[in-house]
Amino acid sequence: MKKLLKTNKDLGNQYLDFTQLFEKKLKQPTINNDSKKELIEQYRQRNFKHEPQPFYESSEIIVYGSFENSNIMAVQQEGNELNILLNGDTNTNGCTQWFYFGILVKQPQQLTFRILNNRRGKSLLKEYNHIRVYDNNKWNCETTKELFYYRTNINHPFYHSQDSSIANLQQNFPLHTLQFNYNFTQSKSIVYFALTLPYTVSNLYHLVYHSTLKHKVLCSTPLGLPIFKLKTKHKTSEVVIILARQHPSESVGSHICEEIIKFLDSGHQVQNKYRFIIFPMLNPDGVFLGNSRCNFNGVDLNRKWDMPNQNTEPEIYNVVKHIKKYKVAFLLDLHGHSKKLNQFLYGCSTPIKHISDYMRVKQFSRLLQQGSDLFNYFNCSFNVTPDRMSTARVAMWKKFSIANSMTIETSLYGASKRPFEKEEFHLLAQNILNALLQYDEYQTDPRLFDAQEINQAIKLIKKEGIEDKESGSDSDAEQDIIVVRNPRLKVTSRRDSTPLMVKSKPKQQSETPIQQPTLFFKNEQTYSYKKIPSYQMKRKVSRMNSFQSQIIDEPLSAQLPTIYNIPSKQYKGTLDLIQAIQVKSLSRQQ
Repeated sequence: MKKLLKTNKDLGNQYLDFTQLFEKKLKQPTINNDSKKELIEQYRQRNFKHEPQPFYESSEIIVYGSFENSNIMAVQQEGNELNILLNGDTNTNGCTQWFYFGILVKQPQQLTFRILNNRRGKSLLKEYNHIRVYDNNKWNCETTKELFYYRTNINHPFYHSQDSSIANLQQNFPLHTLQFNYNFTQSKSIVYFALTLPYTVSNLYHLVYHSTLKHKVLCSTPLGLPIFKLKTKHKTSEVVIILARQHPSESVGSHICEEIIKFLDSGHQVQNKYRFIIFPMLNPDGVFLGNSRCNFNGVDLNRKWDMPNQNTEPEIYNVVKHIKKYKVAFLLDLHGHSKKLNQFLYGCSTPIKHISDYMRVKQFSRLLQQGSDLFNYFNCSFNVTPDRMSTARVAMWKKFSIANSMTIETSLYGASKRPFEKEEFHLLAQNILNALLQYDEYQTDPRLFDAQEINQAIKLIKKEGIEDKESGSDSDAEQDIIVVRNPRLKVTSRRDSTPLMVKSKPKQQSETPIQQPTLFFKNEQTYSYKKIPSYQMKRKVSRMNSFQSQIIDEPLSAQLPTIYNIPSKQYKGTLDLIQAIQVKSLSRQQ
């Protein structure tokens, strides 16, 4: 891997040279050498007037890749086919997903594009034709034809490098190809292609300086770009914190955040109930550079909220320091998702002792479901697993006891083959604010929940008090990680992970790691449990990433008390139970 790492002399960052992996497949690719250094200086001075610069030109086409948020590393033209390599995130070992580039044809024609080094193995790209194209002065996603997503074949011996270490990496470095055709009908203006509807740093500046909300610069990023904080003028006791754009490729979060700010500008009545503190773009460096997931230092910001480092992730360090000043009722972290449709959320569920606890935790998601058919309640999860302890939703829930600390995931590909446009972002933002307005901490209205869910809550209380449902993924992090195999860990494939749960007692170790250090993100930490006697342990399979399953020893949960201390013989069915709960709830409030 070290042989592929190079240093950008202008910015000082390291990057992975993908051209060495493709040296036999792409004979003489043209490399985009622009570091965006001059562009960064313009943005520091709030000068956004710049023209995209070409880096490849032939008798038929011109390729543009030097503008903010763009990502294209190299191209090679073969007739009417264009092979493309993307830049990996700065200071990482090659995280790629986001793409954004421009093409100007000299005469109308059809071209075939192949983006060869996507790191995402699972994506709805293969099912839905939803890449974005800017043509005829508007963004659309309906004019691409014959889109395919498949494994790149550099692992084939025919393409192996003469260098044995690079050849070994080619065999064990899964990359995927996005292939599509596009018919160019005009040759007067540049046509742009992107993974999703872009939202740039200049868009952020325009939003902040035209909003009626108070704003200030909380801190600066490693590249000197600002972290803006916006707040409403109404001073209420409870605060709603909204975070957006931790991951640069998830531009849907910025679009929804912008619509929320516009609603607040127009005087939405939810401001009478809550005061809003908004951080509309937590990773402007990554957005500006065209990164997919990380900031300039190669750090996944949504894995650093438990112990942020002021030197490597100053964005998170300063935001966490600021959040603790407030009495926070809700923390909403806006993300995008590449493997599911619609909008849904991940929450944090404490052990459920009473059905009212179950209702209180899930009430906000139920209100979102009732308000819009674009929200999918059944994709929501409220479980908390060890590999999510450093995310914003879990770390803030634990550190500051924010019961409604949530990640709101919005699909990059829309809903049921219908992409999300500005109108949908407007509706989703309105639905979030309306749900906040309707939320009542003491609400126990059974109409929010069906009988099947009430019965599920009873089973949870009798069983373990927490849900068995997977916690999902806060934006699909681990799928990109290059895993370092630790010989001390007993690692199994998915196929035989289930039988291990019923095998004989495992060998006891002094401590059992539950998150492996990797070569992918910088400054990763290894968490561990202390040794606990075997008679107090149970075994559990935890899927840490797409490459492995790992056995974790966890302490047995203590037995939980009964529901509101109501003996089970006192109620015969769900309605009797709900009436008993309401009586108990009223007595508690009085």
